Amino acid sequence: MEARCRICGFPVEDDLFAYVTDEKVCSICKLKYIGGLPTTTERINQARESLGLNAGEFLKQDNPKEAASILGRER
Repeated sequence: MEARCRICGFPVEDDLFAYVTDEKVCSICKLKYIGGLPTTTERINQARESLGLNAGEFLKQDNPKEAASILGRER
């Protein structure tokens, strides 16, 4: 079973930051929902709860579009 971001479900091996740092969340979710704090199960659960995600549900987001927005490169 491939590892996925615990917030949005994006495959972590497709996210360089998560792959290299062995994070449990992708780079987009780290920036938007965890921030500069250490990524803990408690913080992941708090983010999931604030997003209204139930067990087994993932946030639906377009990660490339989100990255472009964060980098100020929206088209």
